[in-house]
Amino acid sequence: MRWSGLYIDAVSAVLGEPADSARAVAEGRFSAEEATRTRQRAARVSDRPAPDMAADAGRLALKRAGRDPRDIGLLIHAGCYDQGVSFWNTASYVQREVLGPGEAMAFELRQMSNGGMAALELAAVHLSAVPTLTAALLTTADRFAEPRFPRWSADRGLVFGDGGTAMVVSRTPGRLRLVSTATWSEPSLEGLHRGDDLHHPPADPQAPLDLQARKRAFLEDVPVAETIARNEAGMLTAVKHCLEDAEGDVAGMAFVLTPFFGADLSHKQCLDPIGVPEERSLLDYGLGVGHLGPGDQFAGLSHLLDTGRLAPRDRVLLVGVGAGFTWTCAVVEVTGD
Repeated sequence: MRWSGLYIDAVSAVLGEPADSARAVAEGRFSAEEATRTRQRAARVSDRPAPDMAADAGRLALKRAGRDPRDIGLLIHAGCYDQGVSFWNTASYVQREVLGPGEAMAFELRQMSNGGMAALELAAVHLSAVPTLTAALLTTADRFAEPRFPRWSADRGLVFGDGGTAMVVSRTPGRLRLVSTATWSEPSLEGLHRGDDLHHPPADPQAPLDLQARKRAFLEDVPVAETIARNEAGMLTAVKHCLEDAEGDVAGMAFVLTPFFGADLSHKQCLDPIGVPEERSLLDYGLGVGHLGPGDQFAGLSHLLDTGRLAPRDRVLLVGVGAGFTWTCAVVEVTGD
């Protein structure tokens, strides 16, 4: 979808403190083999609840945008993992902490690691369809707390980091123009993160999550090569549609922001298929952060803006990848002359 008159006013990230991967290896929580394969230097770790990090990021984004909370008519909060309390509306908590009461509707979005990007596309749809809607606030947050979630070993090829991110999207001309978005789904791959757990749940429901075991169960019935091919095709379809709607190509992007996976997985699953070199990605930055669930793209964009690495008319391709599987991409352009 090509968008007209939609802008990103501000983006922010509030991350945990860096925990050194060498220490995790020495303590036996991170294998030396995986440390070499991923090249992960550190993961951000926080002892704060995920919704509080989302609220902090939301307040910072509003401050950067110069927005009054009453300007926001839509809030979408995305998370991958446990938000701290069962049977509870996390989005309403973020709304209470950041916006207060009013006409804004707060939604909690469950699109796994594609949650932030899916929220961006949903906000664009709402802003285009509802004339009275001025601006939307998007937040993401996850805390992958050990031992229930062993951030260094739950999965192969990546390490998980804690943090909150936020973005303000509006009709008011801002720092970035939203050019296009596109989504593609391949639900035949949802079992990669389910395994046998739905119909044969673990004996101990509080046992540490083992995503590798779930994937092994899925791959007993679906060949690895077929799984890789479907995954790559889904992502490239979303990328292709997004770039076509933006009337651009990968070569014309100043940066391509993909999930904060480890080095080997980033290359095999994202960078090499898309055709983007490391220097036009944020791979190195992500190796000091870890995978933030749905917040990688927002955190990456915030980092680019905060460090002054974008110039007027630069374009950035954001690529979201979420278990299920879904892919949502966006092209944004820096405004100004």
